[in-house]
Amino acid sequence: MSLFGHLLHALSSGCPPHAGLAIGFDRMCSMLLGSSNIRDVVSFPKTQAGTDPVVESPSQVPEKTLDLYGVEVKK
Repeated sequence: MSLFGHLLHALSSGCPPHAGLAIGFDRMCSMLLGSSNIRDVVSFPKTQAGTDPVVESPSQVPEKTLDLYGVEVKK
C-alpha cells in the first residue's frame, strides 16, 4: 500500500483516460523486478528512429483501407 497509496489517493477524485491499467504495465514490472531502468522491461522497444522492427511499424496503410475509414493522407 505504501508504494501505491499516492496513486489510489489521486484516483479517488476520478479516473483519467487509460487502457485499464492506471500505473502502466511496464512501470509495474520494473517496480516488481526492482529494476532502476524501465527499458529493462519494455515489451516492445522502439529504435532511436521510433520504429518497431518486431511488428514493422510504422508501415504504409493500403489505399483500400484508408478509403474504407474515410481517411485521407496529406503530405
